[in-house]
Amino acid sequence: MNSWIVGVDLRHRSDGAVRFGAWLRAQTGGAIELVGVHVAPTDVVDQLDQFEGRVRVRERLKTEAELAMDRAGVRDAYAEVELIEADEPAEALANARAGRTAVGLIVGRKAASDGRDLVRLGSVARRLLQRLVVPTFVVPPDLAADQLGSGPIVVAVTPADASAGAVEVGAAMARALGRPLVFVRVVSVPEEYTQIYWSTDALAQFKGQTIAAAKDRSAEWLADHGRSEPVVVRYGDTITEILAVAAEQGAPFLVCGSRLLSRVERVIALSTSSELAARAAIPVLVVPPDARA
Repeated sequence: MNSWIVGVDLRHRSDGAVRFGAWLRAQTGGAIELVGVHVAPTDVVDQLDQFEGRVRVRERLKTEAELAMDRAGVRDAYAEVELIEADEPAEALANARAGRTAVGLIVGRKAASDGRDLVRLGSVARRLLQRLVVPTFVVPPDLAADQLGSGPIVVAVTPADASAGAVEVGAAMARALGRPLVFVRVVSVPEEYTQIYWSTDALAQFKGQTIAAAKDRSAEWLADHGRSEPVVVRYGDTITEILAVAAEQGAPFLVCGSRLLSRVERVIALSTSSELAARAAIPVLVVPPDARA
């Protein structure tokens, strides 16, 4: 069964995620199965156990998770809702996925689409992306189904191994949804360098040459992976330009790969996939390099 595990949070952070899961199921004609999983911290269950008994506490927490999905208007789209006790929610969701051999995970993030939160992903989404094992959707908490565009599936790529899984999974998602596929690549050089060494005309010429070369290189790399769909190449800030292309195309969600940076590497280098997942107004599907459709 083509199933997805959807994290259910009682604080409404998962409202967008459970709605998106239901939308995905409807768009594929019911071809996927959704399993909602609420992870209850063990210490919280231990505390409540003193007042009601563990069986009663577990029943109540599961009922609350189902009510949260009812309020989001999507409970009927889910085959099952499961309650798990665990100290580490991200690990518990990953284990639930592995136990059911599900295709991937769908989780909410902390910050709303137009929110100004300093912490935008939240601990669960952040840890799942840091330990990325399977394709994982990260969804804004305030997402509604009518906000999802009718355009193509947009896949952000670089001509490198880190994008290989995103290309394959993105193409499979486009086929399943009956949508076109568009690739986007962003190129740039440090702004300080351009200001020092180029006049306005020379810089414009350089940018044009850089974009043309990147388009040729990207198309060649994609052809090696069996893809011939359009490639949009932009010059500028990577995150800003990728999100702009997705918005212009009316993409329902964005797909990207991951370099699987270590914690130390994340301190000194930008994680494009995590930044996209944190800032996008639409769901972002982050795919491991070795993922296969």
